[in-house]
Amino acid sequence: DDIQQLGVKHPGLKKFYCQELCVTERVLAIARSLPNLQEIGLRGGIGRHPSNSVMVSIVSVVLEVLLNRHQDHLSCYRMLPKLKRISFPWVSFLGVGFYPPCGNAYFNNPGLRVRLAAKAKEVTEQLLEGIQREVMAPGGPCLQTVVVGETVYAYGSNGRFQKSRIIRRIGRDRRTIVEEDIENSGDEDD
Repeated sequence: DDIQQLGVKHPGLKKFYCQELCVTERVLAIARSLPNLQEIGLRGGIGRHPSNSVMVSIVSVVLEVLLNRHQDHLSCYRMLPKLKRISFPWVSFLGVGFYPPCGNAYFNNPGLRVRLAAKAKEVTEQLLEGIQREVMAPGGPCLQTVVVGETVYAYGSNGRFQKSRIIRRIGRDRRTIVEEDIENSGDEDD
């Protein structure tokens, strides 16, 4: 396995970001092979299911129930005791039941964007609560930061994750990444 070989060659690796899926088996393999990680980012989402494909929708729902991806894979991060930062893809790619439609769906439905933003916020809050419950429970790592999509949440003195920064991808290839404080980003969304 590539992850196991990476752990053998680089046992002190502290940061690991890749396009791997956020699933239990992959997180366990990474935790076993790279126990010294302080930052992890599995940016490959479980995927979106197209609304016009009934079979893909059924398979996706069955897999979500069988694997309980949202909670089971979160508890695996407890195996990384030095972990300080976790990065996830957008919530619509985590396989947690939030699948917004493509861009054309918004043209004739002005309230759809607002409803979906509220749903995305709700699902993100559930994810952050799951992280606090499953990962940061007594004996777990002391996470400082969680990234969901391009929003950075910092663990606050009130014992909760709060929006703190926005990630901007700039340049012609959009590979240059800049983190900006929320108040400087021009982002009005709460």
